[in-house]
Amino acid sequence: MKKIDFNKYRRLGAYHWDLYKKNGHYRKHVARIKEWVEEKNVLDIGAGDGVITSYLKINGIDNDIDAVRIAKEKEANVILASAYSIPYKDEEFESALMIDVLEHMEYPEKALQEARRVIKDYLYIATPPKNLIPGKIDKYHYQEWTSDELKSLVENQGFNLEGEFLIVLNEKCIYGKFKKRPNNNISNE
Repeated sequence: MKKIDFNKYRRLGAYHWDLYKKNGHYRKHVARIKEWVEEKNVLDIGAGDGVITSYLKINGIDNDIDAVRIAKEKEANVILASAYSIPYKDEEFESALMIDVLEHMEYPEKALQEARRVIKDYLYIATPPKNLIPGKIDKYHYQEWTSDELKSLVENQGFNLEGEFLIVLNEKCIYGKFKKRPNNNISNE
């Protein structure tokens, strides 16, 4: 698999904060997530520059040193850490977010396993849908999924989709809330 140099924070700075100020779609995206997440003890995995972490007043992690620096400057509670080795205890959080992050992961299964380990209840995922043009993928994405592919990926790591996906085409986003299954119900496919 190709290695991706995710250099957006180094090049663009606090670009999510800028999007939030200038882009109605992105503001709606953040508002939808804030309304969607009911729990208070939540971890934002792949928090980036901390916009969502800040607005939800939750904890976040990101592996990009520039993103974490920006988040701290914006007073968002984001620490430098990998989604593949989350530095928190088992079931330390009620829930976790993986918002606009799973597509950037070289090993999404490993990140989902770690998310599952640190939560008690729910995993919230938002990701762009798979481009149906063969071979067409964002240069910063390792992969993208259809809603069926995303459901299979996440459920194979010990979750069940709660209800149905919300697919917002003009925002190019699939939203899904997944419930953690008991330990004895994990697929090893």
